[in-house]
Amino acid sequence: MKALLTLLVLAAISAGVFALGHFRKESDGKSILHVADEPSLTVVVATPERREIIRRVEAPGDVEAVLEVDISSEIVSKIEEMPVEEGDAVAKGDLLCRLDDDQLLAAVESAEARVAQLRAMIQQSEADLEKAQRDCDRQERLSERDATSTTEMSDYLTILKKARAVREARAQELAQADAALKRMREDLKRTIIESPIDGVVSKLNAKQGEVVITGTMNNPGTVIMSIADLSRMQVRARVDEVDVPLVAPGQKARVYLQSDQDRPVPARVVRVAAKGSRLQGRDVVFFETILEVLSTDPRIKPGMTANVEIEVAHQDDAVTVPVEAVVHRLRKDLPEVIVEEFDRKQVGLDLSERARQAQYIKVVFVKEDDVARLRLIEPGIADSWRVELREGVNMEDEVIVGPYRSLDQLKDGRKVALAETESKEATEGNDEEKSEDETKTADGGDSAESDEDDASTESDEVATAEG
Repeated sequence: MKALLTLLVLAAISAGVFALGHFRKESDGKSILHVADEPSLTVVVATPERREIIRRVEAPGDVEAVLEVDISSEIVSKIEEMPVEEGDAVAKGDLLCRLDDDQLLAAVESAEARVAQLRAMIQQSEADLEKAQRDCDRQERLSERDATSTTEMSDYLTILKKARAVREARAQELAQADAALKRMREDLKRTIIESPIDGVVSKLNAKQGEVVITGTMNNPGTVIMSIADLSRMQVRARVDEVDVPLVAPGQKARVYLQSDQDRPVPARVVRVAAKGSRLQGRDVVFFETILEVLSTDPRIKPGMTANVEIEVAHQDDAVTVPVEAVVHRLRKDLPEVIVEEFDRKQVGLDLSERARQAQYIKVVFVKEDDVARLRLIEPGIADSWRVELREGVNMEDEVIVGPYRSLDQLKDGRKVALAETESKEATEGNDEEKSEDETKTADGGDSAESDEDDASTESDEVATAEG
């Protein structure tokens, strides 16, 4: 019985408190049962701006020459002469390297002697062929008069065929010897290596006196040096798979050298790889992208590392706000009217109910008087500092941009106060050692709550108002 009575008393007290909370004073409309109001959140606001905005994709890369040639030997030989050094400028046709040609000269002489020998042997075989042809013709005439036997006629025909075969064999041997001589002469020419392009010796791998070898399937051979045309440079960048759908040939770009980050170099996208790659030991997929450097700046050298910024989207006159203003909220935490508006824009998007409930919606908070109001937005392109808003705000709105702790707690209808005002009031309330002039100035800011008749009365009223 006592428990029931206690419950009835508690219920009556609760009902009374609830009823008193709904009764209002006629003068200010406040509740008779005064309960402390929810404190205002300190916020920073900014108005939207119309300005140019560019979306960029960043990627690391390496600088290299558009045209770079590796100079290798096509024969096995020793370097006899090398008149160039690394960094030397060379023109097309300049001597880069001379190889030892003693063995090749001897081989050429041997091949020439072999060709001469075969030509002499061909002359002998032709003489034998002529003799066999004459003997065969004579036997045919004798056979017509029955002055010779069939066996003798067959023997002469056989000798004739043999002479023809010998002559043909000698001719084939001569052709083979001529080809060998031509190859030897070409190898002899290869002992003199000339520059195929105008450029600079970018790398030197061999020295005079070293033996160079030719490359095979399992052995790349000796690369004597590299010649690069420094008048045309490019960057081989590694664009992340998330950003590569935005990149296309012809887009503008800027190259930031590690040696000078303050002065970017203009560039443009030439091509994007059709297949992704992975760095060894990492699962990150990137697409190799070639960018042509549109400058002859002498700072740019092959082998440098650089970062590139590719302009993938551009708006000349966009309504923008700081990126800090855009916040993400779960749909279950948003007012129903915002969710319904968002769903109307998502018509045709096939999502499961679970996926719909897990959706994050992009919104901004706008300060209206002393209250934060939620706005659904349609963001456009963004850079590192600002984001384009195609819908959701007006140019006169005061968009809340911070601080982060306040944005994290904000809800639609929450009271807010500007950070500057809050800072000023806190300074006025806590500073007890101000001069009389400073006290008057501070009191002047609250003239609606103070009487300016005398300084002591003003101080008491300020203290009372702050209490």
